[in-house]
Amino acid sequence: MIPLPQLLTQAALLARLAAPSPYPFSVGETLRYEAKLGYFSVGTASVSVTRRVKERGADAFEFTASGEGGPPGWRVAYDMTSHVGAAEFHSLRFHRRLMQGGKTEEHGYIIIPDSARYREDGVPGEWVAPAEPLDELAFLYFLRAAPLRVGQSYSLQRYFKTGYNPIQVRVTGREPVAMADGSSVNCLAVEVTSRGQTMRAWFTDDQRRLPAQLELPLPFGNVTLSLVGQAESRRGGG
Repeated sequence: MIPLPQLLTQAALLARLAAPSPYPFSVGETLRYEAKLGYFSVGTASVSVTRRVKERGADAFEFTASGEGGPPGWRVAYDMTSHVGAAEFHSLRFHRRLMQGGKTEEHGYIIIPDSARYREDGVPGEWVAPAEPLDELAFLYFLRAAPLRVGQSYSLQRYFKTGYNPIQVRVTGREPVAMADGSSVNCLAVEVTSRGQTMRAWFTDDQRRLPAQLELPLPFGNVTLSLVGQAESRRGGG
């Protein structure tokens, strides 16, 4: 049995992890990545804080991501757009499009935190969502703002499709990551696990918490995204 003081400490850490924080990103930030499968370059990707918008009356960030590449026979392109409330960091709308082999798979979701429901565009009915929902793109920015601690593990019930919860987040340590200019930067190494699949992320151990490297498990192997360029923010965004 876990002692009561330890349970209380874990509860406090989870509460802090879920609480809004001063954001280390703002409108105009664009991060560009090179994708590699082992030593071989297989594509490019980018993520951006595109703008601030009104989403159903709420002030919201618009995050976007896009990429293309893959090994021969698996060439794909994708894009995602996420609208996330700026006051309470909850997903409000999410769109994902995947193009492969001349086929396009596209899904759009309206997420309603107040009623703990979400809807899919063109599909009748509603589904249960957690009280503080996040989509996969919003989750990346959420981790940048969260007060992660080395050696700590967190169990989060926040992915908007409840069947993928809990999301297990483990901060495994601090590790140097090589940058495109030949320098290296100290990073927080983080593992994110859901349904037996683990993504790894390395966030710079500074105020900006830039995702300097990501390792994604894909059907053809683990692809590493390395930060190779960035555009500065135009103005404050939070």
